[in-house]
Amino acid sequence: MSSEVRVEGLDEIIRKIDSVAKLKRAVNGLRAGAVHIEGKMKQYPGSSIANSPSNPTGRWYERTYGPRWRRRDGSIGGRKTSEDLRSKWTIASEASGLRQVIGNNVSYGIHVQGEKQAHFHAARGWKTTEQVAKEETDTVVNFVKSEIDKDLSS
Repeated sequence: MSSEVRVEGLDEIIRKIDSVAKLKRAVNGLRAGAVHIEGKMKQYPGSSIANSPSNPTGRWYERTYGPRWRRRDGSIGGRKTSEDLRSKWTIASEASGLRQVIGNNVSYGIHVQGEKQAHFHAARGWKTTEQVAKEETDTVVNFVKSEIDKDLSS
């Protein structure tokens, strides 16, 4: 799962770059922005009753494990199906670093944090990649501006 998210304002800044040093600074800022967004994507919302053995249905989802259930004899059953969404986030650089791609390849990621997010995940506080990118646009732009300003002040 990866989605194309454009950070408004960066195209204008990149057009103004007139030296290799400034270009390297811009790439550093973009990478810092990507790391920042990746960190936000790794933040899970708080657990809910859906993650708790006290769920009245007797079934719950244990993060990093998978579905669990209470058997009639009181023992716990389950299936280890979790691909551990948090640990699968990656960043790749393209176009000489001017494009940073943040992605996740767990099979169910698109339904938790992607463009096909299930309504119950949204209701429990899971943010999509597009939501996080939109919320963090100013921060990413500031990373890039800050790096370029370092070059201008030297």
